[in-house]
Amino acid sequence: MGRKRQREKEDAEIDVGAFADIAFLLIIFFILTTSIVRSTGRELELPQAQTPENKSVDEKTPTINLLEDKILFGEDEDNMEEIAFDALRLELLKKNMQEAEEKDRMVVLEVGEEVNYDRYFKMVSMVSDLGGIIALVEETEE
Repeated sequence: MGRKRQREKEDAEIDVGAFADIAFLLIIFFILTTSIVRSTGRELELPQAQTPENKSVDEKTPTINLLEDKILFGEDEDNMEEIAFDALRLELLKKNMQEAEEKDRMVVLEVGEEVNYDRYFKMVSMVSDLGGIIALVEETEE
């Protein structure tokens, strides 16, 4: 009996040199055919900054002084009275801010350093729900 000779199979090699050329051609194709769209975002109407000389906050602007344990409310800083949160809501509701002009909807909110975020957020949400615009007041050291 004759033994058949086992032929060693040669590993077939694939020429990969052309793959790099194809990859570069595809990259160039996609770069040339891609349209780049820039996001425009959301347009916002931002208020103009006010300097101390041309402040739009007058003497009759409602002012809320939010402290850690109490709330002070008044039309000017000299006549601030302590008020409960629900009573403050009723006072601001009487002003009918949702239908007023923008300058009449402004509420000055002064927040003490020790006030926690939950208390601050609750106050800002209440003023916003009633249609008020919160004026940001920055104190400068002189």
